[in-house]
Amino acid sequence: MTRRPRLRACLLTAVLLSLGTGCKRKDTVKVEIFDEAAPPALTEALGALAPPWPAPERVVLADGLLVHWLREEGTPAVHLRLVFPTGDLKPALQGAPALIAARSVALELEALAARLSIRVEFTPRAGRYEVAVHGVDAELPAILAGLGDIFSAPGLDGPLARARKQVAHDLRSPDAESQALGVLTARLLGTAPAHEQITAAAVQDAPETALRDAWEALTDPRSALFVVHAGDTLAAHEDGLADLAGRWKQRVKLIAAREATEEALVRLRQGPRPAAPPAQHLRRPPIAPLERVDPPASGRGSRSLLVLGRSLPLATARDRSLARLVQRHLQAELDIRLSITGTVGLFTIHVPLGAAGRGKPAADPLEEVEAAEQAADPSEADPLSRRLRRELTVIRDYLRERPLAQDLLGAAQLWLGARMVAASVGGEDWTALWSEALDLSVADGEIVAALARDAETMLAATPDEAAAFITRWLDLEKSEPGWAWVAVGNEADLKGIIAAESKGIQFEPPPE
Repeated sequence: MTRRPRLRACLLTAVLLSLGTGCKRKDTVKVEIFDEAAPPALTEALGALAPPWPAPERVVLADGLLVHWLREEGTPAVHLRLVFPTGDLKPALQGAPALIAARSVALELEALAARLSIRVEFTPRAGRYEVAVHGVDAELPAILAGLGDIFSAPGLDGPLARARKQVAHDLRSPDAESQALGVLTARLLGTAPAHEQITAAAVQDAPETALRDAWEALTDPRSALFVVHAGDTLAAHEDGLADLAGRWKQRVKLIAAREATEEALVRLRQGPRPAAPPAQHLRRPPIAPLERVDPPASGRGSRSLLVLGRSLPLATARDRSLARLVQRHLQAELDIRLSITGTVGLFTIHVPLGAAGRGKPAADPLEEVEAAEQAADPSEADPLSRRLRRELTVIRDYLRERPLAQDLLGAAQLWLGARMVAASVGGEDWTALWSEALDLSVADGEIVAALARDAETMLAATPDEAAAFITRWLDLEKSEPGWAWVAVGNEADLKGIIAAESKGIQFEPPPE
């Protein structure tokens, strides 16, 4: 196994402020303050790792649009983030239609840059699409008016056609990793990530009626979230928000008539829940079958690859923070990744199969000695299988090493510091950090303090806690069920591996 160099961590930025007061209630909006849970104590460590947002205000406009308003007094910039959840869309509108619809909103906003000093970002995330607008605080009224123009436009054919063309231009063929992750996600969570499975054919063949329906359902204000980071108070822009609500109409046709929920996380996590993972192991019965998928036809990402994956429940904020810390610690040596959606996490371990499909592997003295012996199992004669077995043994043994306290602290500092640095490089965009806080929270009352609690939990984690987590969930032999694995490569190249691993994951025998 090629070991990655350890990185030194550095810690940056800001101070977490306590909640303040809200603005006066008006007829056009409904304002509430995030006072369900106070933020953690302002310790020096947390102050360096959490954004300095004061009392965010929650606003439900007359059309049902939910607004989270983050005020930073004196800032010359304004950041707006439109969040469009996809979980509640009909299956026929998922994938390409939803992507094209969301991209059309971003393209229409980009067209405003000709007269406004704005920059637009489009970001696909698990279960949602996000469109961020960065500009000058003085132009916030004009930006709100521009949004009203976009969402009240009489015709969709032009914007959707331009978006289809742009998506087709930007689309890249899936590589080996995205193919493996799609299969693993479907196997472990019951659904594949739609944005990773979108093909050029799906974009080209999406019916125009599906695009229009996806746009109307995705942008219905009762489902969307609008996050604003500005120097002004919400009260200063109530007229602009009321005008936006009057022009951004509800799409009753595709969404059942209902009162718009005031809970952002309810909006984000509507739709089917992740399925229970198969109760399978890699080593002991019941053994998860190793699934093989064909590699990409050519070009980038055509390398052969083995990906081990497991799902795990992360019911509390502490569970999620500990999982992220463990992943960051292990990433110093392994290609191990973690994605979290709501209260479910997906861990994956990526193992390149470098010799597959490249003819005769490079000479290895140990392999030559083994090949000289008569193997009882024909799969033992495959050099790639033996090499993989040694690699998996190294990975298993590393997972069983007890983490050192300084390693965990370094991983926490690296992760938390990088998060704040990214926000700083992005122009001190609090809406990006707010989006991360949404993913760390189970209820809206947790959002304001989510990043601080995440930092607190990571910094307080002990080696014993991390070791217990790894043993329970990630040990390749002894962990709880919930595993699946996928090999990406040609059948002829992986024939020996498939045969060898049919009895479960294989390791080197212990030394005599």
